[in-house]
Amino acid sequence: MRHSTLLLAASLGLALTSQAFASDRPDPGKLTNRCLDAAADKFDVKNDYIQLQPIKAGDSGYSISGTADAGIDGKKNFTCQFDKKGKLANLVPEGK
Repeated sequence: MRHSTLLLAASLGLALTSQAFASDRPDPGKLTNRCLDAAADKFDVKNDYIQLQPIKAGDSGYSISGTADAGIDGKKNFTCQFDKKGKLANLVPEGK
């Protein structure tokens, strides 16, 4: 009986610890939406004209690379940079 109680307690502790780590990460959907909205505003296009690559995690936070189709102005490559908490730190256009 004592061993099963210890096992249950250890399992519960592990589950609570893993939930704490998971909650420290920002929601990928929110990062994507923030990047889409920032790029749409920056390049004056609708979100439908923006293609994003998968989210990349780094030491300082997260980044999402993308391309905005700005019509006659051409395709504009950019990167959205986020801090570790998921706050948009910068939208960096590439090239010109």
